Amino acid sequence: MSSQRQRNVLIRGVDSDAYEEISSLAKNMGVSVGYLVSQALKTFIALADAGPQLIRLKKDTPGILSRLVALEKSRRPVFIRHIGRLELSREDLENAEGPLFIIGVDELIFDPSIDTRIFEEKVLRIVDCGRVVIHRGLDKLAVLAKALFIREVVEII
Repeated sequence: MSSQRQRNVLIRGVDSDAYEEISSLAKNMGVSVGYLVSQALKTFIALADAGPQLIRLKKDTPGILSRLVALEKSRRPVFIRHIGRLELSREDLENAEGPLFIIGVDELIFDPSIDTRIFEEKVLRIVDCGRVVIHRGLDKLAVLAKALFIREVVEII
C-alpha cells in the first residue's frame, strides 16, 4: 500500500550494513528503499505499540522489543501481509496459532461471524491497510483501537 503522504528526510547515524541490506532487498523486491524503509518503520511502530499486549503488560516498558523474541508460542504473532483482498471468518481467527498481525492488505473484510470478543482475542494489529470492512456486530472502536495507518473503515449492515 503506498502512502499518499511522502517527504524526503535525512536520517543520521544509519548503520551502513543495515542500509546496504535494505537497499539490496528493495532492489530484489522491485521497490524503492524509501518505500521499504517506510514499511519497516510502520511495522516497528506497530510492534512497539503492541508489545505490552504480547508480553501481557498493562504499560509500556523499556526493553519490550527484546522480550518479544522470548514469547511463548501461543502469543507469538502470526503475520499476514501484502495481500490484495482478504476475508476472515470466525473459524479463521479460532484456528490461528497466535494473535494476527495484519499488514499491507488492500481490502480486509471481517465477516459477520466475528464478534468483538474473538476479534479482541485474536487480532493484534491491523497496519497499513486500504479498506477495512466490518459489520454492525463488531465494535468499530475495538477495530480502530488496533488499527494504524488505515485509509478507510466501512461498516456494513
